[in-house]
Amino acid sequence: MVNEKVERSLKEFNPFWKAPIKVEYKDREIYGKLKKFIKEPQIVSLCGLRRVGKTTILQKVIHDLLKENPPDSILYFSFDDFGDIELYDVLDIFKEIYKKEPKFLIFDEVQKISNWAEKVKILYDTKKYKIFVSGSESLFLRKGTRESLAGRIYEFEVKKLSFSEYLNFIGKAEMAKNPRLYDIELRMELGNYLLCGGFPELIGKEDKELVKHYIKTTIIEKIVFKDMAKIYPIENTAQLIKILDILIDNPGMIVDFSSLSQELGISRQTLSKYFEYLEMAHLVVKLYNFSRNRLTSEKSLKKFYPTFLSPVLTEESEERMGKLIETTCVLATDTKFFWRDKYKDEVDIILQLEKETIPVEVKYRNQPSQNKGLQKFCKKYKCREAIVVTKDKRGKNEDVRFVPVYEFLLGF
Repeated sequence: MVNEKVERSLKEFNPFWKAPIKVEYKDREIYGKLKKFIKEPQIVSLCGLRRVGKTTILQKVIHDLLKENPPDSILYFSFDDFGDIELYDVLDIFKEIYKKEPKFLIFDEVQKISNWAEKVKILYDTKKYKIFVSGSESLFLRKGTRESLAGRIYEFEVKKLSFSEYLNFIGKAEMAKNPRLYDIELRMELGNYLLCGGFPELIGKEDKELVKHYIKTTIIEKIVFKDMAKIYPIENTAQLIKILDILIDNPGMIVDFSSLSQELGISRQTLSKYFEYLEMAHLVVKLYNFSRNRLTSEKSLKKFYPTFLSPVLTEESEERMGKLIETTCVLATDTKFFWRDKYKDEVDIILQLEKETIPVEVKYRNQPSQNKGLQKFCKKYKCREAIVVTKDKRGKNEDVRFVPVYEFLLGF
C-alpha cells in the first residue's frame, strides 16, 4: 500500500514524464549563482525559511535539465508528507517503471527523512547520480550533518525576496534601474514590500491580520513545533515562541541573557541554547559589536533581529516603523556587525567591503540628522564615507551620504 502511494505521488511530482511542462518562474538572484554548479558532480543543496521559493527554483532546475536530457533521466520527489519512507524506496519504484537508473535525483524537503545525509552520501559515492536536495531551514540543524558531506556538497541559502526581486515579481523591474525617476512609485511599493515581508505568496495581500496569521502558522509554528522539536531536546516550545515574540516586538534588541532568563523563568544555559537553535534555524540573526579584534567582537554585546517582518509594526508609531525599516536594512545587507561604545553611542550597521569599512545609520525620518555614534565611529576607524538611510532625503554633507531607504535597498 505504501509503495502504491509512493508510485502515485512519483507520477504526480513528475508530470514531465508524460508531457512537456510550463514552469511559472520569475528570475531570482540565487539562481544565477546556482546554475553554474548544475553540471558539477557535487551535490547542490538549497535551504532557507519555509515558503521562500525553494521548490520553484528546483522546478526551474528541472526545466533547464530537460533542455539537454530526456524526461526519464530525472527523478523529483518531495518528502514533505513522506518522512517515514526511504530514499531507496523511491529510487526502486522509478527503476520498476523505467527499467533503468535515473541520472538526476532531486529530493525536496529531504530533512524529513532520518539520517538523510548519510543516505544521500551513499548515493553520491556510487557516482551514478547528480543530486539536488532542498529543505527548510532545519536542513543542517542536526549536528554532524554538514561535516559528513564535507567536500561533496555546494550549499545555497534561498532567502526571502529582495526589494529588487519583489519589483521584478510585480512587473516593475524598470524602477530599480533609475530610483530617482520613480521616487513616488518606489515609496508606495516599499510599503507593499514591507507588508508581504518578502514571501512570494503574500505579494498583493493587503489584510495585515491575514499576513500575520500566515507568518505565525505557516512559518513560525511549523518550524518550531514540527522541525525543531524533532531534532533538539526543547523542554518547552512555548518558551521558544515567547522568545521569538519578544524579538518580533523588539527587533535589534541587545540581549542580556541573565536578566531575560530570570524574566522567562528558565536557566541562562537553556536560554542560550534556545537562541542558538533559533539562529541555526534561520529564524533570527545575530549581530556582533564591531571590533578589529574578532575575539573581542564575539565576547562583546550581541543584537538579535527576527528574519521575518511583522506587519503590525507598520500601523504603529514612527519609532516602530523605524525599527521595521532598520530590520529590513539589516537583513538586506547580510551584515554581521553593529557598533556600540561604553557611552551607549551606536551605529546600526557596519558594512565590511574589500578595502573599507562603511558605517550605516538608519534614520527613517523626514529630517534625519547624523548621530554622535556615527561621528565617533568614523573618527575611530578613519572611515572615508558613512551612510544615513532616510525616509526620502537624498544628498551629501561632508563625508556622509543621505540615501532614501528604497534606494539603499536596491543596492543590495
